[in-house]
Amino acid sequence: MKKLIIAFVVVLLLAGGAFSVMKWMKMGPFAEENQEQEAPAPTEPPRFLDMEGLNIPIFQGERVAATVQIQLKIETIGDENSEKVNKLLPRLDDAFLRELYVYLPRLIKNEEQLNVLLIKGRLQREADKVAGKGVINNILVQSISTQKR
Repeated sequence: MKKLIIAFVVVLLLAGGAFSVMKWMKMGPFAEENQEQEAPAPTEPPRFLDMEGLNIPIFQGERVAATVQIQLKIETIGDENSEKVNKLLPRLDDAFLRELYVYLPRLIKNEEQLNVLLIKGRLQREADKVAGKGVINNILVQSISTQKR
């Protein structure tokens, strides 16, 4: 009886080892398909929509301490998304202005220079709220300038 249990455990260990090796080396049923064939090629080139420059005043006390000017482009794919974003440009402009009006003073207070990646992330989140996820692929920050007074 002992020999039978030991033989069974050895067979289980060998099967588990073979299973693990096949999975690790991606062989047999774990083999991956060619990923290049699976990834669909983009059917349409991206479209870029220019936005008017955003002027965000930064207040210190009762006066304007600085003005931040940001130039943006919006990237979409497809005519349908492009038309939708074109109609939503005033709402996007308003949402971006509101978000940056609150966010930029905190960002300037915590960091010496404006971090473009943080601003881009906040604007993308606002764009997804206004237009819906997947309509706007990317927010491109063309330029940022600060005028201190």
